[in-house]
Amino acid sequence: MERVGEIVKIENDKAYIIVPLEKSDIYKFEKQEIKKAIVRFDDGRTISADQRAKIYAILGDISEWQYDYMEIVKNTLKNEFLALYGYNYFSLSDCTMTIATEFINFLIDFCFLQNIPTRDTMLNRTDDISHYLYSCLANRKCCICNGKGEIHHCEGSRVGMGFDRNKIDNIGRSAICLCRKHHNQAHQSEKEFFEKHKVYGIKLDEYLVRKLKL
Repeated sequence: MERVGEIVKIENDKAYIIVPLEKSDIYKFEKQEIKKAIVRFDDGRTISADQRAKIYAILGDISEWQYDYMEIVKNTLKNEFLALYGYNYFSLSDCTMTIATEFINFLIDFCFLQNIPTRDTMLNRTDDISHYLYSCLANRKCCICNGKGEIHHCEGSRVGMGFDRNKIDNIGRSAICLCRKHHNQAHQSEKEFFEKHKVYGIKLDEYLVRKLKL
């Protein structure tokens, strides 16, 4: 179930929220022994024209790949997104910026998982660069061109000569996914390369280390 609450106080790094409940809600809380809740903060801003353009550009690529009408593709993927995140129905004309960002993330992840060719790199379509760079690593996609990627350990996180790479713990090291061409460019001058493309290294967590077999 989903209910809207109000922040009544922020104190000591904590937000105190009051959520009005219906009688049926109280019954569910007691019967299911619900102790935790997911909180999404809404700043009240609605989807921007830039976000809407990015969404329809990605949907257009998926539609072309599936040889199906965009409206059908849009509704199908929206339903999958709703089921995954537990949102209520939303419209791309007036949804919140938060939902629009998460939907773009969902669409980019879908394209990477399905290896869908796109007219433009997702670097120009992402609305959440951190999520995008993480997804590129997880799917071994070059974050610049979306080609087949390899792992580039960032300066300060590289394994030096004389060390056994198979015995090095990569959790916490910073890395980014790049194709061979962009990997070579990054090695020439990592700082300039990152500044030019507005990208950066992502700290490897346990999931990425396991998935990438690092």
